Amino acid sequence: MSNLKNSKFSYDVSTIGDYSDQVGGQLLAKALIGGTTASVVNVRTGIKGTQALNLLDSTPVFQAGNCSLSPSGETQFTQHSIVTCPETLFESLCYKTLFDTYQSMLMKAGQTQETVPFQEMILELKKNQIQQRVEKALWGSTTGSTSTGFGNITGQCFNGFATLISTGSTFASGVAVSSGTTFGTQAYGTAGNPITEVDLLINALDADALSREDLVVFMSYSNFRKYVQALTKANFFTNYIGSADITSNMSAVHPNTNIKVLPTLGLNASNQVTIGPAEYMIYGVDLLSDETLRAWYSIDFDEIRIRSNYNYGATIATFGSTKYFAYNGLGL
Repeated sequence: MSNLKNSKFSYDVSTIGDYSDQVGGQLLAKALIGGTTASVVNVRTGIKGTQALNLLDSTPVFQAGNCSLSPSGETQFTQHSIVTCPETLFESLCYKTLFDTYQSMLMKAGQTQETVPFQEMILELKKNQIQQRVEKALWGSTTGSTSTGFGNITGQCFNGFATLISTGSTFASGVAVSSGTTFGTQAYGTAGNPITEVDLLINALDADALSREDLVVFMSYSNFRKYVQALTKANFFTNYIGSADITSNMSAVHPNTNIKVLPTLGLNASNQVTIGPAEYMIYGVDLLSDETLRAWYSIDFDEIRIRSNYNYGATIATFGSTKYFAYNGLGL
């Protein structure tokens, strides 16, 4: 027979701090809305600084089919400049600052580390932040030094779409204004109703513009939500945005038209709403892949370094006084 004993004892944990598992949990990165503009506009690659945008137009003269006619009419070549701004994201990560933190448990053995924990997540976050920066700059950039307080980025080498598609721009002759009102909950047909405001914007365009297949309306995410809610209120049985991802390419089609409606971060601080042909909105860049970050271990500085070199710029194509573009008169 075995000899069993029952011993009583208790723990004294008064000098031990509470345990918190800092390693086992999932690391959550900040969620960011991506860029939408580049997915629909005319992207021109291979631009390192400034490049000419060559435009072709014609003024034909149609004459009666008689003999001995004199030549008449004109073919015009014009140019707009696409100016791009170079930018760099350059950051260093000193892995030794992590030695006294929970992240040291995720490191390999040794005093030299050529990577850091969660490095891929860090790079993905930085890449998304670059995309956000470019999206905002494509709309909000201005060569001036005065801030409007509505999200414009001053001191840039080019004017963004919000400035270009306005009556105060160099291309004002090709831009109409619908004298719009900020979006609200008013009934359809009343100023401030989002559907009505987009209708007014469309009606401000010239007939030549209305015949195009690539017209796009841009607005802020807040106004886009109000617009979709107005569509839903008008007809509860239609899914106007279909299958969409809010972090990338959410869009709608304006009722009884082929006109796309897109939200953009570039107008997020503004009530400006614009419309124009996607082909005539030019996004200039050297390489789209330049937005990809590179990370490496620097033996000279004994740290992880992250860098991305990229450029971007914007312009619009206009042809005389034909109103291919319009906005609601509410500037950035």
